[in-house]
Amino acid sequence: MRTALFVLAAHVSFLTGRLVAGENPAAEAETAEFKREYGDVLALEGTAKREVLAIAHLLRGNPDMAIDHTADAGEYCFKSGPAMVHIAAHPEGTPEDVVYEFDASGLIAAGLDPTRLKLLPELGHMTPGVWYFLPERQPDPHHGHPMAGPTIAIAFNVR
Repeated sequence: MRTALFVLAAHVSFLTGRLVAGENPAAEAETAEFKREYGDVLALEGTAKREVLAIAHLLRGNPDMAIDHTADAGEYCFKSGPAMVHIAAHPEGTPEDVVYEFDASGLIAAGLDPTRLKLLPELGHMTPGVWYFLPERQPDPHHGHPMAGPTIAIAFNVR
């Protein structure tokens, strides 16, 4: 008897769900779009999930930290003060999946000799794991404009 009730409940649930979904194509399209947009986030678990949520919390509190440089550099920039993290929108097309940029003023004052670093090259030409220097008022290829102060940068290819 219990098995028959379970089978009946399953059929009713399936049929009702199908009717409701079939009656609202806009809801189906919205659900599909949501899964396409957020599927990678929803699939995360554990530390990765908590890390993405922590970043989302920071950005929700200060959305101006998120800078869209996809048109000029193919990257998103997370600007948290004098430090920035650039994340490639399409990492498969560059060795610069993640680029960290820092204001070098304090390091130079503490004795960093920027002449011992390579100059920051054009987009896509950084060697992962190598530190680069960009003198002040020089155009930054990751921002598309000159930087106000001296900058050091390092890229990583995580793919």
